[in-house]
Amino acid sequence: MAHLGRPDEQRDDRPEEFRTLFSLDGDVAIVTGGGRGIGLAIARGLGQAGARVVLADIDEARAQQAAEGLRSAGLEASGVATDVTSTPQIAALCTDAERRYGSIDILVNNAGISARIPAEDYPDEDLERMIALNVEGVFRGMREVARRWIATGREGRILNLASFAGLVADPMSAPYAASKGAVVQLTRTCAVEWARHGIRVNAIAPGYVRTEMTAHTLDDPAVGAEIRRRTPLGRPALPEEMAGAAVFLCSRASSYVTGHILAVDGGWTAL
Repeated sequence: MAHLGRPDEQRDDRPEEFRTLFSLDGDVAIVTGGGRGIGLAIARGLGQAGARVVLADIDEARAQQAAEGLRSAGLEASGVATDVTSTPQIAALCTDAERRYGSIDILVNNAGISARIPAEDYPDEDLERMIALNVEGVFRGMREVARRWIATGREGRILNLASFAGLVADPMSAPYAASKGAVVQLTRTCAVEWARHGIRVNAIAPGYVRTEMTAHTLDDPAVGAEIRRRTPLGRPALPEEMAGAAVFLCSRASSYVTGHILAVDGGWTAL
């Protein structure tokens, strides 16, 4: 596999074809929360770029169905039930991927939840679940693959799903915004800490994306209109619009990029 974190002394400096620069041929990618929405769209994009993809989802039937959909499109994919709040399950996920495909090259931490509740009314149990999934779950995955890569001298790539709400204020979502702010700092800090091992860590920060989880918000007449008004491109994103940024940050095209938070938000954070 090509060195992704450090230039190879024997590297051929001849120009590369565009498709080769973005190719993930031979790579193995784990995508958490991969059964639907943004996770599935990213998994499809990685698969189309040549990666073999493991879809990890809390819902096993959903993971299996999503994997079957990718296979029917000619991509190599498998579905695995995984609770990212469980360290043993994260370890089992990685071990299964290594046994099935021989390695892990990419981890996409996508699993998470959101909620729009006034801060003063936020229940303790919802707060705890938000942090467990959106922060602790992300770190558990990062820690597990980094341990394996460092132990074997393998270089790898981690892509976290942050949010525009982790970069700027988004009323009615204080714990969610805090959790995504934590993801931003996990990304930056671990990128610096693991750079010497050839492990790159980046994140994308989506704006509002139309998924099953956000449909109730986007379909609210007043809220939906305000979101469109505040988004310079004038609309929410589609899940597949996250795939291009993901492929870029997981490929050799971004070999000198680490610790970066790429906003894919229709211009929201540019205001």
